[in-house]
Amino acid sequence: METEKQPAGQQATNAALAALAKTGDSFALGQLWEINKGLLRSLFWKWYPAHKTLADAHGLTADDFEQEGFFAVQYAAEHYDPARGSFATALGYAAQRQLRETLCQGRARRVVDEAGRETVISANPLNHCASLDVPLTDDTDTTLGGTIADESSGMEQAEETIYRQQLHADLDTALDKLTDAERAAIRARFYENKSIRETGEQLGVTPSRARTLESNGLRKLRVNPRLMRYREEYISTHAWHGTGFASWNHSGSVQERTVEGLERLFDRQKPPETAKNEEVR
Repeated sequence: METEKQPAGQQATNAALAALAKTGDSFALGQLWEINKGLLRSLFWKWYPAHKTLADAHGLTADDFEQEGFFAVQYAAEHYDPARGSFATALGYAAQRQLRETLCQGRARRVVDEAGRETVISANPLNHCASLDVPLTDDTDTTLGGTIADESSGMEQAEETIYRQQLHADLDTALDKLTDAERAAIRARFYENKSIRETGEQLGVTPSRARTLESNGLRKLRVNPRLMRYREEYISTHAWHGTGFASWNHSGSVQERTVEGLERLFDRQKPPETAKNEEVR
């Protein structure tokens, strides 16, 4: 799944948040999801035209894809290596994997299109994504993908841009609270995409020491008050996202909906044997 190149500032923010999420920081994971929702929406609307029959057969909407995108972000963060490229690229592959699991559960499926024709869908629903790069005519550089309108409103895009800029600024401020060595290690690893060995060479220390500096820096960032305020924002605003008043009014309070949402996410991540044991109790 092809991804758009993100500004250097957001790439650095993504890398730093992914590093925190990889240590088990669920709120860093939530922030990583929030600031990449625009990218997830863009991926969906590039994928959807070529796979409308498949998506409609499963009732998959843009909102569904955004929710599934949480698990794609989680998978990307767990497996992200900054030395191998940007987080956006990793998220593109993770989104492809999540779509495959959501729609096909790893198996080929048969669906019936609007004309009543039966079609066998590959276990990889994205195997025809390249069709979006096909020129519309022989004498133009315009592609099909380039004609797909962004479904996000201008106001929402502006809000996301401001949010990302503020988060990036707060990350930079938090980095200033680290020791020089810790800050240099974090910047080398997640802003410059260097490996542990390269980071050690740049700092003039062993790879083991570079790893320790990185771990110490990440631990301090997790408890930094400037970053911790985003945790409360995530909890208080997440339950409202994508819903109108009527929907909220019939679903209980924001707090109740947040708890229910977190419980669903927790259940989704439980190993099968854990869930089975709890049913027996």
